[in-house]
Amino acid sequence: MKLIEALEQLNNGKSIAEVATMAGINKKDLERKLANAAIEFDQEENEYKYKGIAPEESLSRDVKSKIVVLLADKPFVKKKQENRTPINVEEDFDLEYKMFKDYLKVDHSLLTEKKTFFLTEKMYNTVKNLSIEKSFKINALVNVLLERGLEYYKVDLKEKDD
Repeated sequence: MKLIEALEQLNNGKSIAEVATMAGINKKDLERKLANAAIEFDQEENEYKYKGIAPEESLSRDVKSKIVVLLADKPFVKKKQENRTPINVEEDFDLEYKMFKDYLKVDHSLLTEKKTFFLTEKMYNTVKNLSIEKSFKINALVNVLLERGLEYYKVDLKEKDD
């Protein structure tokens, strides 16, 4: 089936799903191929129309073959931005490596004063297992985790209050 035939079928009352089944491809593929061929549904005239300037070249392509956007059709093809997911560089950052580097920065000689604070059993087990898993000293790991938590909440570290 050629694109021109698919266009005629769509304008003769067939749904995209029916035309896709007739062509032997799935519905999403047909929608994408129609968009790449500059074929859009015209709301005002309630029919599918070719919007480009090279109908002979564009509409003579087989629906089952790969339909790439032709140079002549490029200005008329609208790409859906929601199909593209932006790459978030921060998400790709290796947090385990960052935690390890932060752990290495801790000056263990400064961790001499014994302080008491209470944790839930679940929190304590999580921190304990993490320290064993990463081979970190628990007091230095708690220091790193607290420092990162304070940074997250934008709390400045204070020196000893007098």
